[in-house]
This record gives sequence, structure tokens and C-alpha cells, in this order.
Amino acid sequence: MSILKSKILIIGILLLNLISCSTAKRVEKDLSKQSEINNYFRGFVVYNTKTYKEIVNYNGAKYFTPASNTKLFTFYSAYKTFKDSVAGLEYVEKGDSLIIKGTADPSLLYGFEDNKTLDFLKNSDKDIYLLDRNIDEPVYGDGWAWDDYGYYYMPEKSLFPIYGNIIELTKGDHIEVAPNFFKDYIEINNEKSIRRDYKQNQFYVKSSDRFKERQIPFVTSNQLVADILGEEIDKKIIVINNKNNYYFKPVHSIPYDSLYHKMLHVSDNFIAEQLMLQVGNRVDSAFSVKSGITYSLENYLPNIPQKPRWVDGSGLSRYNLFTPESFVYLLKKMYWEIPKEKLFDYFPAGGESGTLEKYFANNKPYIFAKTGTLSNNFNLSGYLVTKKGTVLIFSYMNNHYAGSATARKEEMEVFFKKLYNSY
Repeated sequence: MSILKSKILIIGILLLNLISCSTAKRVEKDLSKQSEINNYFRGFVVYNTKTYKEIVNYNGAKYFTPASNTKLFTFYSAYKTFKDSVAGLEYVEKGDSLIIKGTADPSLLYGFEDNKTLDFLKNSDKDIYLLDRNIDEPVYGDGWAWDDYGYYYMPEKSLFPIYGNIIELTKGDHIEVAPNFFKDYIEINNEKSIRRDYKQNQFYVKSSDRFKERQIPFVTSNQLVADILGEEIDKKIIVINNKNNYYFKPVHSIPYDSLYHKMLHVSDNFIAEQLMLQVGNRVDSAFSVKSGITYSLENYLPNIPQKPRWVDGSGLSRYNLFTPESFVYLLKKMYWEIPKEKLFDYFPAGGESGTLEKYFANNKPYIFAKTGTLSNNFNLSGYLVTKKGTVLIFSYMNNHYAGSATARKEEMEVFFKKLYNSY
């Protein structure tokens, strides 16, 4: 290469660096200016995987309510803990008896067609007994809104879930319910303002309600699981107390990847909580989200920049507190440890899939990220692939604004496009 061409190349690289630095400074300046105008709290951190440098940091070390961005920590904890398929249940055979117990697997009759658990039970010629055991903590998480119990996004945690611990109502000429077991528990009642009684499985629909489909969590119990599952496989299942120390063997249901994909794409709270119960059991022999969180922070994330207040698997709790820097730290670990194509496939793609299907569109998807939404909070953390193919890792968090998240998404897209075109 001639000296002239070398100089031109060097000058070109310097100009690109200057343009990139200028863009980063403009982003931080614009964020600061907008924050003077608006009265809500925001933070934005961006890391360049090509230069190994942080290029934007606005309130990066401040704590925010993360909402479903919490699921990124749940995903990483489960990914580090499990390497095989999910144990759908555990069993032991004694004479003509098949004794089973739950493993907190969320997939049974919850939209995973390749689940093998049901076939295992159908094909058994033995009498089936279900151990009367429960998880090692309350069915609701700390900081969950108690009066959301009737909404699809807050089902109970349990040791042997079925149908995602929710019923689904379909309204046409008449109301249909799945599972059919609950057909006699539905009441048309125009006086009730609730969807379900708080402590029992009595469900209410107003004749004026307009919906095609509605999902409502049900109150769980082992007897209820035995009844529903028995109806599904056309066999009687008996709940028993057992004090014998049998050696149980697992029946594997589905690959963990199937759970991760659904959890992150549609932001499924139920799967997230059940995964953390499983992590707790694997690392501490207790079906406890708290145990899973404690172990993960101490063993998988010991160098996290700011230790979070992490209390549940889903992000439903308003007690959760995380910083943008902590999310970028986690996303960097995931980026270096998981093959890029596989990693990006776990995430919704802007303009194409999951919770980002209607947002951040481009000719070719450039945003692969996890949303985090609670009323008055919208966050997005993940990966941005620039026009030049550079991967930027980011966490953009908005807390405590009034109104809807639409304006926040429009503001965010302006910054994302600047980064997309400049790096």
C-alpha cells in the first residue's frame, strides 16, 4: 500500500471515530436537555463491542424499577444452571403403583406441543399417585399487586402447574372454557366487578363484557391438579402424603430453550417465576425463587457494578431495583458466552416479533432486546446492530412518567437511529 493510501485510510478512520464520538456526546447532551424539560427519570448506557468501550452513560449507576427487564437475569441464571431438557415430573414405580411429584415445570398443557409428560402418564398401566407437596415459599411474590390476582399476567407459582395455572374463556354465542374441568365454575353475573373470587375458583363474566378470549388465573392445589390431570388422561389420580425416601427418576418434557424463547419473546411472567423456582431447587434443594436469586448473584454475577435489589423472577414486583450499568454488564456476559445467532434468537426483533413486533422497525431488524413494562415505566435492554454491522449493547430505562409509553418509544427510536447510522 502506498504512503498516500495509508494516510487516507488513517484519516478516514480518525474521521469515523470523531463522528462516532460526536454522536455519543450529542446523545448524552440531548438526554440531558430532554430531562430538564420532562419530569420523569431516565438512564441510558451503551457499550461498543468492537472497541470494548462504553460510549454513552447517562444516569447509568442510578437505580430504576426494571419491570420485565428482570427476566434477563432470570434467563441467565437458568441458562447457567441447566444444560439439558426440563424435568416434567419425577416418578418412582412400586408394584402396581406409579408415584409422581412435581418439579415446577411450567410447560404442561401450556402451548408446548412437544411436551412428553402427558404421554408418559397416558401410557402407564399403573395406578397413579401424586405426592402432596408444595413450593417452599408463598404462591405470590413480594411486592406483587395483590388485586391483580384476576389477570392473566399474575398466576400463582406452584410445584405441579398445569395449563399455566390459568383458564381461558372464549366468548361467542356462548362462553367456552379451557380446561373443560372448569365449565361449572363460570357464572354470568352483571353485579360482580371482579373476574374471580379471591380465595376460590368461582369466575364471573358480565353479559356486556366484550372479549374474544380472556385468561384468568385459578387458585392452585394438588387435589385440583390431580382432578384436572386425571380428566385429561382419563385416569383417576390420588393425592397422597408420603414420608418414604424413594429414589425418583425424571421424565424430561421439553428443551429449556423452548422455555427461554417463549419467556423472552412474549414476556411470560409465569415461566420466569417457575424457572427461578427450578434454579432454587437445583442449587439449594428448595423450590424457592429467593434461593435461586441469592445463589445467582453470589456465583454467576459476583462482579456486577451495582448490586441489585432483585426479589422475583418476572419483574412484577415494584421492589426490584436495577441500574442500566448492571444490565449492560449482564448483556456483555451473555454476548461473550453465548453464540451470537443463538443469543439474538432468544430476543424479540424490532418490527418483527414478540413484544417488539410493532416497534423499532427497519428494513432489516437492528434491535434485539427485552422490554420491561409496568404502568408509568418502560425499559428496553439488549443489542443494537448498526448499519456497519457493529454490535452495541444498551440499556435504556424510563421510570415514573405520566401517560402511555408511546412517547417514550418514539424518543428512544430517535437515539437508536443516531447510533445505528453512526457506528
